[in-house]
Amino acid sequence: MKKDYRLKNSDEIELVMKKGFSKANHTFIVYKFKNPNLKKYRVAISAPKKLGKAVVRNKVKRQIRAILQQNNELLTEGYDYFIIARPNILTIDFQTASKQMIHVLKKTELSKKIEPRALSSNAKRSR
Repeated sequence: MKKDYRLKNSDEIELVMKKGFSKANHTFIVYKFKNPNLKKYRVAISAPKKLGKAVVRNKVKRQIRAILQQNNELLTEGYDYFIIARPNILTIDFQTASKQMIHVLKKTELSKKIEPRALSSNAKRSR
């Protein structure tokens, strides 16, 4: 993955977590945040220490990067993504992990049409 597509700054990652919305399944948690200053997407990947030592965590991150490169059409331009791997990734093979990533990315694409703030303002109007 090219450096232009990486999200490295911890302040920006925190912003994605706080202001964005998330979708999850058994293998991944994906946070998504609309960044109007971008013309492309950016991704940050996290493999927590629960997964194991550094060798295992680095392998998981390499696998996630490979999955994202194969399925980059699922990532929308103008958004920042923060992907967290869950311990379930250690028990499944690469193809299953790829299917799980596609599943959770499609869930985020479906929910991008309904922004969380728009949903809460609609709920207030109906009362």
